[in-house]
Amino acid sequence: MLAIRRPHSLCATKSSIISNQLLFGLSSPPLPFKTPVHHPYSIKTRLVARPDPKRSTTVNNTPARTPPPSKHADTLNPPASTLPPPFTLPTRDPAEYRLTFYFRTGKAYLTFYKSGVKAIYHNYTLVRQIRPRLTGTSSLEQALRDGVLSRAEYHLIRRTRSDVSRIPLFALVLLVCGEFTPLVVIFMGLSGVVPRTCHIPRQIEGAQRKAEGRRGESFRQGTVPTTTTTGGGVAAAAAAGTGLEDVQGLPKPILAHVGRSLGLYSSLWDRVGVTPAILLPRRIRKAVERIDVDDLAIGREGGVKGLSEGELKLAAEARGLDVVGKPSGSLRSLLDMWMQARKRTSIIDLLSRRPSAWP
Repeated sequence: MLAIRRPHSLCATKSSIISNQLLFGLSSPPLPFKTPVHHPYSIKTRLVARPDPKRSTTVNNTPARTPPPSKHADTLNPPASTLPPPFTLPTRDPAEYRLTFYFRTGKAYLTFYKSGVKAIYHNYTLVRQIRPRLTGTSSLEQALRDGVLSRAEYHLIRRTRSDVSRIPLFALVLLVCGEFTPLVVIFMGLSGVVPRTCHIPRQIEGAQRKAEGRRGESFRQGTVPTTTTTGGGVAAAAAAGTGLEDVQGLPKPILAHVGRSLGLYSSLWDRVGVTPAILLPRRIRKAVERIDVDDLAIGREGGVKGLSEGELKLAAEARGLDVVGKPSGSLRSLLDMWMQARKRTSIIDLLSRRPSAWP
C-alpha cells in the first residue's frame, strides 16, 4: 500500500487531495479558503480560515444601533459650525528659536482655516436636507415668515450660501499666500473674500470697530432727521410698527445713514463725497425685510433670552448696535429694548436713533 506524505504547505495539501481523489476515489471536504493576516509588529504572515457562508448557521439577532438624528434640534440658534471655530495662537518660549515659533504660528493658522472649510462642507450637507422643503416658496424670508423654516435653518442657509460663494477666491489667496494669508487679509483689507467660518478673532474685532466708527461719525454729523416726521409711507409704517417702510420715499440723509449703519455700501463712496442713491433703496429694503422676519422668528421661537452669546452679537450687529467691549447682559438688554420698541415704531426709525432716544 502506498504511503502518502503529509504536506507542509497549502499548495502541497491541495495537490495531495487531488491525487487521493484520482488514485483511490476518495472524497474529501472542500478546503476552506484562507486569507493572509499581517500582524502590525511582525514580518511573518499567518493564514486564518474564513468561514464558508453556506455552512454558517449562526444568526445574529442583535438589533442595530439607531443613529442619532441629524436634524438640528435648536430652532432659535443655528449650528455652531456656522461660526468660526475656537482659535488660540501659540505662545513663544523664551528658549525657542524665532523660526520655530513662526512655523508653529503658521501651522496654527492653516489648521484653523482647514477647520473652517470643513465646517462649510458640513453646513452644506445640512442645507441639502432642508432644500426639499423650500419647493414652492418665493424667498427665504417668506419661508421663515410662514413657518416653513425655523430661525436656525434660515440663518444656516443664508450663511452657507455666502461662505460657499467665497470659497474659490479665498482658496486662491490661501494657495498663493499660505501662512501669510492672515497678514494679507488684515493689512490689505481682503476680509470680504474670507468665509465667515474662517474669520480670525482679530479680523472680526477690526471689522466691528470699523463699522462702529463709521456709524458713530454718521450720528455725529447730525444730519439725520426723525423718520416719523418725514410723512408719507414712512410715517404710516412707523405708526403701524410693521417695519415695511416705503424706502423709495426716504430722504437722502436717512438713506445714507442707514446704509452706513448697516454697512450696505463701501466707505469709498464717503471718501469721494457721493452717496449711491440708486443702489441704496433696494439694499435697505432687503436689509429691513431680513430684520423684520428675524424679529418675528426670535419672538416666536424663544425670545432674546434664548440666544447664544455668538448669536447675540450677530443679532445686535445686524440691527446697527455697537458690540465691542459690551458684555452679553448689556447686549441682551439692548435687544429686549429693540423688541419692545418695535411694537411702537418702525425699523428705519430705530436705525436712525441712538438706543437712548428710542420711543
